Amino acid sequence: MLMERQDGRIGRATKWMCGTALSVVSVLAAPVAFAADAPTQVEEIVVTGTSIRGVAPVGSSVVAVGQDQIQSTGAQTIQQVLKSVPSVVGLGAAGQGGFGSADGAGTNAPTIHGLGASASNSTLILIDGHRLPLSGINHALADPNIIAPLALERVEVLSDGASSVYGSDAVAGVINFITRRDFDGFEASAQYGFGQDYHTASAAFVAGKTWDGGSVLASYGYSDRAALSAGDRDYTHADHRGQGGSNLASFVCAPASIQPAGSSTIYGYPYTSGVSNAPANAFCDYTGIADLIPAETRHSMLVKIQQDVGDRLSLTGDVVYSKRDNEAKTTRGNVTATIFGPGSGKGGQINPFYVFPTGSTATTETVRFQGDDLLGPGAHTDSGEETFYVSGGAEFRINDNWRATLGGVVGNSQSRQQILGALCTSCALLALNGTTNGGGNPTTPSIPGTSTIILNTPLTATNALDPFHPLGSNLTSAAVRAALTDSTQTSLAKQTIKDATFKLDGTLFDMPAGPLRVAVGAETIRYTLKQDNTRPLGIGPATTGSATTNLTYERSVNSAFVEALVPLVGPEMNVPLVRRLDVNLSGRYDKYSDFGETSNPKIGVNWEVIDGLKFRANYAESFVAPALTSRGDANGITGESGFGNYALGTVNVPLAAYPSLAGVPGCTAGATTCQLGSTITGVQITGGNKNLKPQTGKSWSVGADFQPAFVPGLRLSVTYWNTQIEGGITAPSAALAVNAAGLNNLLTIYPAGATPAQIAAATAGLPQTSSLPPAVYFTYNFQQQNALNLWVAGVDVSASYNFDTPMGGFSIDAIGSYKTRFRQQVGTGGAKFDVLNTTGFNTTFPSVKLETRVGLGWEHGDLSANVYWNHTGSYRNYSGTTVTPLTRNASGVPTGGGDKVDANNTFDLHVQYDIPGDNWMGKTEVFVDASNLFDKDPPFFNATAGYDNFVSSPIGRVITVGARLKY
Repeated sequence: MLMERQDGRIGRATKWMCGTALSVVSVLAAPVAFAADAPTQVEEIVVTGTSIRGVAPVGSSVVAVGQDQIQSTGAQTIQQVLKSVPSVVGLGAAGQGGFGSADGAGTNAPTIHGLGASASNSTLILIDGHRLPLSGINHALADPNIIAPLALERVEVLSDGASSVYGSDAVAGVINFITRRDFDGFEASAQYGFGQDYHTASAAFVAGKTWDGGSVLASYGYSDRAALSAGDRDYTHADHRGQGGSNLASFVCAPASIQPAGSSTIYGYPYTSGVSNAPANAFCDYTGIADLIPAETRHSMLVKIQQDVGDRLSLTGDVVYSKRDNEAKTTRGNVTATIFGPGSGKGGQINPFYVFPTGSTATTETVRFQGDDLLGPGAHTDSGEETFYVSGGAEFRINDNWRATLGGVVGNSQSRQQILGALCTSCALLALNGTTNGGGNPTTPSIPGTSTIILNTPLTATNALDPFHPLGSNLTSAAVRAALTDSTQTSLAKQTIKDATFKLDGTLFDMPAGPLRVAVGAETIRYTLKQDNTRPLGIGPATTGSATTNLTYERSVNSAFVEALVPLVGPEMNVPLVRRLDVNLSGRYDKYSDFGETSNPKIGVNWEVIDGLKFRANYAESFVAPALTSRGDANGITGESGFGNYALGTVNVPLAAYPSLAGVPGCTAGATTCQLGSTITGVQITGGNKNLKPQTGKSWSVGADFQPAFVPGLRLSVTYWNTQIEGGITAPSAALAVNAAGLNNLLTIYPAGATPAQIAAATAGLPQTSSLPPAVYFTYNFQQQNALNLWVAGVDVSASYNFDTPMGGFSIDAIGSYKTRFRQQVGTGGAKFDVLNTTGFNTTFPSVKLETRVGLGWEHGDLSANVYWNHTGSYRNYSGTTVTPLTRNASGVPTGGGDKVDANNTFDLHVQYDIPGDNWMGKTEVFVDASNLFDKDPPFFNATAGYDNFVSSPIGRVITVGARLKY
């Protein structure tokens, strides 16, 4: 089925531009026969953003970070390498673990301009110009960290739409990691970093040999980065009132807190006095037990070989292997349940350890139990991935102008996550009230839709849980304690890629302004994904009550592309104020086996006014194919599919859109809205959606590059960019969906409470992932949808100036990205609203307005130093935990409020000394790096951890010492 564009004018433009580019090639190619009589020597290199060798992409700016820059920053990770690129967001974040991916395997996915998400990343990641195996358990994303920084020649970032060249994912742009080639020699480095309760270690080498017509290179990198516990930072406690925030602690305690039935008073151990049930009075906090960021160990290997065969044929081959292991401490977990005591009339459900708080005679009470004190430490998450691929290429030089290139990639990644030692919730419920549900109803099926009922009655001192006493006096039996940690969850995913590309490029003929160059080609890709998830059924210990889900997905893509570079004016033509004028037309057609077809054009223009001053502009249409982990299998089932207790907070639902709400207990008659999620409980359905279509993007940019001859060493670049995304894939929040005509069908109301049969019908085929509330008055479909539309714009700037003085050579570099617009719409008919300069409202789309980095370098003789100032401007916290509540209009969209988050300023330092001489040890360099030199805490952000992990890092100052040896 053809994927139609909503705007007919855009559709016509797409067909016209693709047709024009194809016509240029077909009409001009006929009489030329590869223009053998008009030789033009073309460089071998292909720059990111174009299929034509030897030229930079027309209309766009490519920002490159070379190996010298990488070494001058002491970068140990790709996240640190990308600090030097203004358009890549999150330069101040830790970048350790699953940054930007929200995936349990720990995939690190960089994004351009923040236009990415775990379900649909709009930034295409390439290695040496080709795709790589995707990774992740529930999100299929590319992780460039499989290449060690020492093995990189450079990184190129194109911050414009590029689906006309590369196909899917290149809406916000492309990041291309280019490995070293033609390297002759040996280079090794080792470094160790230390900070407060944190350390890093890394070592790497690259060795290469070149000969006439060929070369070989091998590289290995090792990196070890420690975990950081929340208990190691004083600002991560949950009660932030001392910092001007709110109390985000809870009443989930160890020993448990008690709330007698019919009372709003909550008692903590030893249960002699209580407080009212209000958030400000919460007194329990276990955040210090868990890790803020996981420990990470990585091994990366690369082998490259290149050989010319005769005068016309060149062969290349690469082998890449990477293995990463992550481990993070977690809390044991908690459970809230109704329990019964003497006099309740509940017979075998009476808990033998029942405690009456001072002054209370209630025979039924709610307990909120945290398992860490009773069960001790040991809960953790073990995750990681292993990636392997082989790529190869053959280039045949037809003549001096034309090349035929065949390339291919075959590889796979295996991702894993295992959650160990967490509290078995159903086991705790069985030991608290004898049933598998929090309300203690012995007739509720343990597995909805079936008649299966699991009971643990009568409760006795040997099979019940004592939640009321601390470890030293707790009466819970050893057998029950063992069952409480019998909860292992295992998730595995294997993704494969087979990619073959053919391209023919060269010069058709010479025009007055220069050669007209074209490239045409085709690509075929096959993806597969196999997921294996083993999860407890919620009916007791995992070893006797788990289910394994095996899911298989596959996709094939066939594509054709064309590109033409048309020089209209050249320097020899002596046109006033037009030294050079070039136009680039490109288009690509992609056919997907699972959702249909799409075609995407791009036009770019370069106008060089005088030598050293160039203006550029481009317009592009791009797309992001829905991830396999979003569409799911033939039934739309994914590894994240499931249902459980509603967990999205409270939502004000308009009765005009849902008139049946008037019959739900707790909804006020005649009211305009009713609040769900607090006293009115329901079920949330999560997972993929087999009906997803690609998100589409339209982007344009204009910019200028200035490199004046009269100021040697000065370079200036500025770009205004504008991107529109339609149908972005996300799971829409209920607060917005209930006010959008195109999404309000996601909420279903059951005025009399849903029956087990109704719950089974609404959740057919999905696993239960948590206990259900005693009464289910609604279901909310939180599955992924083509729901998000974005209108984003901004300015990227970069400037550099190098100059020499008697005191040495100096360099000044400045980069910055400033967003001017970030508007969005959720669902057809939903309101458009502004979230510019906020984080938290869109959990995976931070929209901080300003990020900059300024560097000053100095070199004199064998000594050099670089200092960098990193700045993130102030913004507003729009999350659900603000001190100042968000104000919303009748459509539920934010109109103001939230908390101001202060600007963040940190400094990095790199000092290097080259040991004089070049002896048998080669050239030796020693260096010291200091990241966050003044050990500045991240700005306060009113969330449980006390900082914004999208923008800031909790690691603090890290001093790294190292050495580098070069032969």
